[in-house]
Amino acid sequence: MKKKMKIAIFSTARSDFGLLTPLLRAIKSSQELHPLLFVGGTHLSKHHGQTISEIREFGFKIDGEFDYLIGNDDRYSLSQGFSNAVRYIADIFEGHQFDYVCILGDRYEVLSIVINAVLYNKPIIHINGGEVTEGAIDEVVRSMTTKAAHLHFVACEEYAKNVKVMGEDSWRVHNTGSLSVDSIRTTKKIQRVELFEELNLNPEKETILMTYHPVTQGASISHEDQLRNIFKALNGYNFQLFITAPNTDFRWSELQRIIDEEISSNKNLTMVKSLGIKRYYNLVKNCAFVIGNSSSGIIEVPFFSIPTINIGTRQKGRLRHPSVIDVDYSPSSIDRGIQKALSKEFKENLNNMKYNFGDGSAAEQMVKIIRETKLDQKLMSKRGASHIL
Repeated sequence: MKKKMKIAIFSTARSDFGLLTPLLRAIKSSQELHPLLFVGGTHLSKHHGQTISEIREFGFKIDGEFDYLIGNDDRYSLSQGFSNAVRYIADIFEGHQFDYVCILGDRYEVLSIVINAVLYNKPIIHINGGEVTEGAIDEVVRSMTTKAAHLHFVACEEYAKNVKVMGEDSWRVHNTGSLSVDSIRTTKKIQRVELFEELNLNPEKETILMTYHPVTQGASISHEDQLRNIFKALNGYNFQLFITAPNTDFRWSELQRIIDEEISSNKNLTMVKSLGIKRYYNLVKNCAFVIGNSSSGIIEVPFFSIPTINIGTRQKGRLRHPSVIDVDYSPSSIDRGIQKALSKEFKENLNNMKYNFGDGSAAEQMVKIIRETKLDQKLMSKRGASHIL
């Protein structure tokens, strides 16, 4: 019997695990591939809901953990946590045998996996490259990961072109669409009344979902003013606002403090550390709109033809669907965005909107490409961008 090729998949947050789920299933179902799952970061953090429990509920075997977060969110602590991650992931590379390393996205901690893969001479599969986020350091991390990776799975043709412009050979770059569509289509549906009861929400009230992360590059006003202005704009309406926790980026605790203060004085506000994949997708489609600066509002929410009010510069550069309403940090701009999202004409125009990030076959395509790719010197030999000049 032919030995299965082992794919090491790393997840550090609720966001990437939700997307990796269909790929894990597809690899597990393959006759030729076998997944190894390594979990760390906020999955192990009590403050962020210890979402490792959700992974276990999905029935996935966890082959290793790497608990690198220190707790503080200043630059020094983030850097120290990153150095911990490099060491702990080195232990994983040393203690396990695998053929590929699979990384999704652009969070800073993925570089701890990248550097180990380079040192251990393991080919890297990178998912969601070629995207642009001018308002976050993720832009730099994504580019660094792209130049280290050997296979690229991107969400659309525009992102494929961006990867090729960086000097990556065309045969390495594959437009599979986003795994988010696979994940959405396979998520079990929950009835509105049941979901709202579970989340302690009123099913008769207009509901808004908010996810707001630190702007790590190029913000014109403070984190506090950014969030206060959002709440100021929303307070002019009688919405039921459901909030998910911010990412563990630089100064994320400032955002959390402000959210806690607002919740303490407003009965229409509710927050949860992590909704989980199933509840998140089901809540999105029961909302009047989503608001914040999360990539989910740009990538996943448009699938449901639900409006997204995208605030500020964090997602600047990503491909937009007509459902995305870009606003600045001022209360008046946010309010104009809310009025547009609520307008009957705007919502009706979204009914026939084309979705640009795939058809739900991304995991299947990825497995096929991995199976058919020869793990040889051609794959491992990387060139810089100079050869295209």
